[in-house]
Amino acid sequence: MAAEAIVQQQQQQQIHSDQSEPGDVEVPAKRARLTSPEADAQEPKPAPPTEAKPLTPEHIFQNLRLRRIVRENHNSTVAQLALVFYHPGDKGQNGHGMGGMATYERSFDKRGAAIRDPEDNSNLLCTTGHSQANVYDNENCGDHLDIMSHFQLPSEDSADFRTCCWIRCAGDALVAVAGDDKLVHIISLAWTREIRVLDGHTEPVVDLQPHPTDDRLLVSVGSDQTVRLWSVQTGACLCVYNQNATSARFHPEGNLLFIGSPSGEVSRWPVPAYTGEPDSPLQFAQDDCKVIVPAKRNIGSSVDCIRFANANLLVKNMSGRIEYWDLQTLSLVRTYNVRSHGVTVSRFDVSFDDKFVCVGNSRGEVCIYCIESAKTVRVLRHKRSVRPVTSCVFTRDCRSIIYTGEGGFIWRYDYVDNETLAEWEKPDDSATEDSSVE
Repeated sequence: MAAEAIVQQQQQQQIHSDQSEPGDVEVPAKRARLTSPEADAQEPKPAPPTEAKPLTPEHIFQNLRLRRIVRENHNSTVAQLALVFYHPGDKGQNGHGMGGMATYERSFDKRGAAIRDPEDNSNLLCTTGHSQANVYDNENCGDHLDIMSHFQLPSEDSADFRTCCWIRCAGDALVAVAGDDKLVHIISLAWTREIRVLDGHTEPVVDLQPHPTDDRLLVSVGSDQTVRLWSVQTGACLCVYNQNATSARFHPEGNLLFIGSPSGEVSRWPVPAYTGEPDSPLQFAQDDCKVIVPAKRNIGSSVDCIRFANANLLVKNMSGRIEYWDLQTLSLVRTYNVRSHGVTVSRFDVSFDDKFVCVGNSRGEVCIYCIESAKTVRVLRHKRSVRPVTSCVFTRDCRSIIYTGEGGFIWRYDYVDNETLAEWEKPDDSATEDSSVE
């Protein structure tokens, strides 16, 4: 698929060269001492250079600037974004949702491309929109956002994709996509083709989530009032949770599944150990779950996204209310009300250190909140971004935020250091007034 990229032009920086001739080298003459040694001792010595302070997340967020805009050719709503959040040293998500992952520092070559381990796929970004799933390289080519792979349903089976997620796989990168065709498609990037189809839902699939510690497992949420646990390797359905659901999320330890409903209720369900495929899927009913978040039954109370941070639960509904629940006491800690949200599906994300949340609204803005204080750290807005945001994600080092929404647009904000920002603000000396030509 061809993707049309709209790149913001940066102001050209004029480089001033030294005006002296190469051969004109002056040798400094020796100067006589004009002061006594005692006076020299009293002269203040220059202060030693201070070490650069490490960047704080707040500083990074304040220095985010819009650097890339990509428009996919279907011109329809991009329903979801998904970044690979692993690197070779991780076991599962390795702390994400349980207090934060280890600090992730990137290194770059002279061309500005990221230097990474061959097994590190954290540069991969997947989008789902219309009947397409597209994979982009978000890092290896400097600040570009280049398409790598494209998957589209046959025209006779055309149906919108609503959700996607990455599945960890040694020597490969697997992405699962699903939507209105009621099927879950497993796509291999190494083979550039679909390798498996999970068939079982009788209504559209609205959410997909990988298991955080067992790469063989995947859960899908259907509009047929079932949530299904699958074996990615064989395509067999292992469990069926009979629940009217709109979203789901595994606990970071992988032994529990949290399911959100249209009423705003979030319930906790057991996840059996995977020791082999049963003769028929295990069936779970309402008696097997525990209600964690009570129902709201208000307009827009349907749960559209669930995440974890600091071993606690973050729940968002379609009206833009995010609730932070303590799972030990089952009490509500605090809430975040996203301004100008409207009633729409907008998936949010949690930073790698479990300290910040980014979420979009119906005006094309992305708000960054501090989880601990509930304060707004930054609001990302641009005059061209005016349509509802459907999904946004942090990159692992939090130096970029990517979001998408209606019209097939993908927006990426990147961190820019203070020196570069100061250069951009300088007037362009190369620009001259137009003069008439006789």
